[in-house]
Amino acid sequence: MDSVLPKIDLYSDDSFLEKAKNRFRVLVGKEGKYRDRETIGTHPDFRHLEGTDRVENHYAVSMFVDIKNSTAIYLKTKDLVWTKTFKNTVLRLVTIFMQVFDGHVHRLQGDAVFGYFTWRDKSKEDAIIDALNAASFLLYYINNGLNPEIERLGYDPLKIRVGIDFGDDEEVIWSEYGLPPATEVTTTSLHTDLAAKLQNRASSNTIMIGDNIRVLLDLPEEFIGVKTYQKNNETKEDRYIIDKPEKRYRMWIFKHQKYLKYFPYLESDIFSMHCKADNEEYFPNISALPKGKSLTFEVSHPLTVPYRGTNNIRFEWEKINRGKEAEEIGQSGKLPAAETRGNIAHEETAYKGHHIMICKVKQNNRVVETLKFGIFIK
Repeated sequence: MDSVLPKIDLYSDDSFLEKAKNRFRVLVGKEGKYRDRETIGTHPDFRHLEGTDRVENHYAVSMFVDIKNSTAIYLKTKDLVWTKTFKNTVLRLVTIFMQVFDGHVHRLQGDAVFGYFTWRDKSKEDAIIDALNAASFLLYYINNGLNPEIERLGYDPLKIRVGIDFGDDEEVIWSEYGLPPATEVTTTSLHTDLAAKLQNRASSNTIMIGDNIRVLLDLPEEFIGVKTYQKNNETKEDRYIIDKPEKRYRMWIFKHQKYLKYFPYLESDIFSMHCKADNEEYFPNISALPKGKSLTFEVSHPLTVPYRGTNNIRFEWEKINRGKEAEEIGQSGKLPAAETRGNIAHEETAYKGHHIMICKVKQNNRVVETLKFGIFIK
């Protein structure tokens, strides 16, 4: 990550930002599939609706990101140019992470960015995963890269709030709004609106998600939490973003810090862990794999050779299955890996949900590293 943690003035350099995007893509395993369609405004897949009265049903994964303290920066500095520089830095940073994870930036509105992770040739599961990854890495970068630099300059750390929700095909229509020539193609959906409302309910530097996301991915309890508040010296749970007689819809805190523990390259600077799914590289948590895929995991280190370790290095493998499907047939929880040979292990995708492959690296019978690799299965 050190190669993409710059000084704040570099954010005004377009060529630097393009190089940073490319480095991030290499790091996380995104090849930039939609790079030639990176625009702001009308979604490229729905441009044919411009100038028409047509409506189309198609799922949408919506993300709303809001900057919390830009007004305070102006009040503190009384400097419009610096305030603009700060806001633009953050908006550009949000744009980078949306685009790295194949999102489409629909609108910049004041202190906020609104975007979709929807594409006609992308599965619903992958669109949601891309949105969760974009938000999680954005917060990781802010906390570990941008905020230390902002604090070095004597300002309060940046605080953002993120809301994400998913509406299925029958819950979303795409169409044109406005009066020519001031029109835009956008979505009409409760779940698009809820992305902004979820953001508004989020605490600083946290992500709020709608229940549709939890259900479609079968997210484990480890990754979700219930928002709470204090009333009359008691802790109350705030469970619903909509709580009306005609509809109740749950919201959740997405615990991105726990989720990021399953990206080995963020956790270890010495050992690396890679996976191939049917001989194609699968980066951690990058997409939802279909069932029946053959997985090969490999841990490497400058001192290791295939199947054996030097300097008394050994490898112990195990897996954690999660989700309703695995639970229903008694295959959930911590289990031994199906097949192992030294620094290599083999598995197969079988149950919907988020699962973990774990390798404990031991030297002289002492655990020196524990690598955890996350896999989504649909």
